[in-house]
Amino acid sequence: MSMRRALFVLLSVLCFFPPAQAEFPDRPVRLVVALPAGGSVDVVARILADRLRDGLGETVVVENRAGASGNIAAQSVATADADGYTLLFTTSAITSSTQLAATSFDPPKDLVAVTRVGLSPYVLVVRSESPITTLDDFVAKARSEPGTFSCSTYGVGSPPHLALEMLKQAAGLDIVHIPYRGFNQSYPDIRSGLLTCAMEVPANVAPFVKDGTLRALAVTTAMPMTLFAGVPTIASRFPNVVVEGWQGVFVPAATPQPIIDRLNAEFVKALRDPEVIQQLRKLGFEPIGDSSADADKIFRHDYVRFGATIESLKIR
Repeated sequence: MSMRRALFVLLSVLCFFPPAQAEFPDRPVRLVVALPAGGSVDVVARILADRLRDGLGETVVVENRAGASGNIAAQSVATADADGYTLLFTTSAITSSTQLAATSFDPPKDLVAVTRVGLSPYVLVVRSESPITTLDDFVAKARSEPGTFSCSTYGVGSPPHLALEMLKQAAGLDIVHIPYRGFNQSYPDIRSGLLTCAMEVPANVAPFVKDGTLRALAVTTAMPMTLFAGVPTIASRFPNVVVEGWQGVFVPAATPQPIIDRLNAEFVKALRDPEVIQQLRKLGFEPIGDSSADADKIFRHDYVRFGATIESLKIR
């Protein structure tokens, strides 16, 4: 066979059998966390990153990109290559914060959920030296001193901020909202008395409630929480004030479905691990691990729901 003919045969074979693509993943995966290092969301992200390393066979690098109520991290992932190597780890705040700021991306259009990780309410706390000892005390004193109470959350339009605004509306309270980048920044101001209260993620305040430096007044779930035994729900006094947040993993919307399915399978497997379940519950989160389709449906539902709340309460 002549050299020319041999080359023609080889090219013909390659056309029928193109080179196989590398199986996903074949290099490290980035998990972009929308909140600062050290907080409960960051802790959960790192727990799962360790588990995913075994399942994916590649390093999962956690990268904290806090700021703008999570929008900086969300935008960086929304505009990243849709190849499964850049993931967003954020909270349900993405359903509200992106409706309060000018962004160059549209969450429901540019992102798709891989899974929801954990479910959690929020907790209203004051410093232990405060004369306020119950939710009734809080409401009565806030009513008698309009405009003098200040309360922190991790951002304007965040779910805990919406919970605070719902409480204010339901109880007829005038409380100043002070947004912080994270609880690490607001905690000193609560302890010093500069802030009256905080509406926070359970994991962030649980250690301080346990050691007696903070006092939990109420939770935003419909039912009481085991982690805060004896602490009433806001709904027990104001039935419509129920806000439950979640943590979720997202990828750019154009990510191929097989890659989303692979990522979902690994996250769900990690969230079914008894040790991981125990760790998350200790942090105040109830593990979820739902399908990509179910997670995405709830994400879009909450986007509409919180958008309507923002509009009705005229939050800006």
